[in-house]
Amino acid sequence: MKCLIKIALPAFLLLFAGFCFSQTSPKTQTAPKSGPPAPAAAAKPAAKAEAVSPEDDEVIPPAEPNAVFPAVVARVNGKAILGRELEVVVRRELAPIGNPEWKNLREDYRGQLTYNLLSVLINAKLVYQKALASGYKVTDADVQAELQRITKTFKSDAEMNAALASQLMDRASLEKNLYQSLAISKYVDEAINKKVTVAPEEVAKYYTANPKDFQHPDLVKTSQILISAGESAEQDNLAKQRAEALLARIKKGEDFAKLARENSTDASASQGGDIGYSSKDGLDPEYAEAAFALPVGGVKMIKLPAGYLIIKVTEKKKEGLSTLEEVKEQLTDFLKNQKAQAEMTKLVNQLRDQAKIDVYIPYGQPLEP
Repeated sequence: MKCLIKIALPAFLLLFAGFCFSQTSPKTQTAPKSGPPAPAAAAKPAAKAEAVSPEDDEVIPPAEPNAVFPAVVARVNGKAILGRELEVVVRRELAPIGNPEWKNLREDYRGQLTYNLLSVLINAKLVYQKALASGYKVTDADVQAELQRITKTFKSDAEMNAALASQLMDRASLEKNLYQSLAISKYVDEAINKKVTVAPEEVAKYYTANPKDFQHPDLVKTSQILISAGESAEQDNLAKQRAEALLARIKKGEDFAKLARENSTDASASQGGDIGYSSKDGLDPEYAEAAFALPVGGVKMIKLPAGYLIIKVTEKKKEGLSTLEEVKEQLTDFLKNQKAQAEMTKLVNQLRDQAKIDVYIPYGQPLEP
């Protein structure tokens, strides 16, 4: 099922705009919760086909009549943070509780929400400016490749445009946000992530000191191929037939990972459909029932709201304690992310100390009470 979330940027910035889609099934639970996800792969600043930085041509659109915030809510070293940008992240934060009217929220909650999210936007702007100053540019090809990836998750342009509109965005603002997120990711990856190291002794020490983190229930490791549901009954029937044909090919011995890469519309396609380990209560009920009932190597097709899903069970683990060897890779990433987050916090604090930051709104006050 599709769900709008933030553009993939370092988690410690909380990211400020954009969207992508969750996978059909949850992430593995065999290791401690990971730190910030790894940003996009770094690349040297490109001198060819460079995209125009949103900072180069700043346009301040007027606030909409029903806007929560004024046109400009803050400036960071002279560059504007728009009220529309702040409202986008505010609305996203309020979506899980039913998008209540801003004026109906408690004043203290409005104030805290505004303070927290405006701080996120300010921090992101500071790191983005640092990325540009350090020579990390983004090409038009970079932006278009990411835009194409996002576009493919929709059934039509109309569906994508509607999803953008629901986020108070359009394609132009999406491209602007993609430029900024990619520039930040390149900078953070090169300036911080690649410089962080974790020694094997650190990994072993954490494992020994935190045994409860590595206890797990019964787990199943699966791969999947998703064929998206059709918009009409006829299209849905074609999707079902396609999924059934793929299932037959898999049962005849064709490579599951290859078929997943070529056919799956799920985000796991690039990994050959592999989604790792999951516990029973961490999966959709229909998925869990099928996965835990199948033997290792077994395959089955199920129907979910997102479409027709072919599941293959690749491994199972009984409840117990994961060994150090089993969690070493994930634990190393976790500890690296902790260190990277600490370095990022230090960087942001330094940038804030050196920056000229002007905030134009009293936290929590609506534009029209």
